[in-house]
Amino acid sequence: MITVELIQAAQGDSIWIEYGETIDSLHRILIDGGTNATYKTLKKRIEALPPFARHFDLLVITHIDADHIAGVLKLFEDTTLGLTFSDIWFNGYKHLSNTTARGVKQAEKLTTYLEQNNIPWNRAFQGKSVCIPKNNKPLILTLDGGMELTLFSPTRKALAKLKPKWTKELIKSGLLPGPSALSHVEPTQSTRAPRTLLPDVESLARTSFKSDTSLTNGSSIAFLASYDDKKMLFSGDAYATTLLDSIKKYLPKCEPLYLDLFKVPHHGSDCNISKQLLEHIRCNKYLISANGAYHHHPDDVAIAKIITYGGHMSNIYFNYISDYNQIWKDQELQKNHCYHAHYPKKEDTSITINL
Repeated sequence: MITVELIQAAQGDSIWIEYGETIDSLHRILIDGGTNATYKTLKKRIEALPPFARHFDLLVITHIDADHIAGVLKLFEDTTLGLTFSDIWFNGYKHLSNTTARGVKQAEKLTTYLEQNNIPWNRAFQGKSVCIPKNNKPLILTLDGGMELTLFSPTRKALAKLKPKWTKELIKSGLLPGPSALSHVEPTQSTRAPRTLLPDVESLARTSFKSDTSLTNGSSIAFLASYDDKKMLFSGDAYATTLLDSIKKYLPKCEPLYLDLFKVPHHGSDCNISKQLLEHIRCNKYLISANGAYHHHPDDVAIAKIITYGGHMSNIYFNYISDYNQIWKDQELQKNHCYHAHYPKKEDTSITINL
């Protein structure tokens, strides 16, 4: 059995995965912790577990953006939860290139916590960078319980590009003193109003692709997870081009990658999902984590491309219903374009997919 729970994380990501043969033998993975506010939801979710079950086989902190890392820092600060981890994947400053140095010693909260508490950190990589190997061959790692993970992002080049901007990005994410804080995200310059007319899906799908250029997004950890004949792609905020390159290396004969679930990168940004990527995938379950705050994600173009190029009768799962995604529940749109839109119930704090 596999369950993937897309937790409401404001404009960020937090994904709770459980897998195992029976309920009594479940293994857990947590990908990101969302924003500061997400901590309260995660805390309740963890407290619902008996103390002996508050163990994660893996915690993945995909990159340092505040909407992915802030909730994790709050969890670490809460010593009442009794959390344990077999491994934590996170690329700190020392992982960006061949150096043992740290960024700003007094302020890298996560690095300090991991080192001071002697917590397993990138154990699967012998403490080195979580990144695609130099030989570009697919790197497959196996967790307890039989879950196989194949790394799709980041590249060594992407990590090296982030290094000169590390301190600036830490200030932006609130990990160093500066004008920004974890609770603050700069609003986008976009002034797009909530859509009231049905979108022209065909026209939107033909929109030219312009790739994301964020250095932190380029450093995002993404991987293919395989268990019990099911395949799931968890992409963080990774570049579409990097994911496509990894798929081609994973399947060198250019056959499509068959997926049972695809967590869409960067909250459904049109800069992280391309026609070329979708054409190399066969999938009918797409997950989008975004409440529409600040950047108005998901972008209409991204949804239109998923509907058009993402396979017949695709299912799109949103972990919020917002002004920027509710148009996609229109029954006429769903019928005419052969897809299904799924939203959480009003009282829910997540949406769960069972595989």
